[in-house]
Amino acid sequence: MFPTSLIFCLQGAFLRYDDTTKKQLHLIEPWVTYGIPSKVVVNDLIRRRGHGKMDGKRIPLSDNTIIEKALGGETDGAVICVDDMVHELHAVSENFKKVNGFLWTFKLSAPRSKFQREKLNFKDGGDYGDRGEEMDDLIRQML
Repeated sequence: MFPTSLIFCLQGAFLRYDDTTKKQLHLIEPWVTYGIPSKVVVNDLIRRRGHGKMDGKRIPLSDNTIIEKALGGETDGAVICVDDMVHELHAVSENFKKVNGFLWTFKLSAPRSKFQREKLNFKDGGDYGDRGEEMDDLIRQML
């Protein structure tokens, strides 16, 4: 199992963090920031800013019946609520691709602190590049 990674450039999306994705993220590193969010932050992100795709429309995840209708089924591994979505995304479980395909990209605001728009890597003092476990702080500022 590979950990999940969250990529941000005022919009966020979940990616499976494997060797291929790591190489691709390295190519666009000067323009995005990414890292591994905790389960608590994934939960907050989905509950506050989560939207799903149904019939090509952006629908807020205000009710678990929306999730059950889109992702549920009669199988044992059905995703029927927000907590199931959080588990699938954080653990990169068997329904990761299905849940990630259902989610709309997260629209976020710029952080309240200084947000440098220069092409600097995070390790060089900028706000771009691989943040690793420090991604939680940035996401909380952007919520």
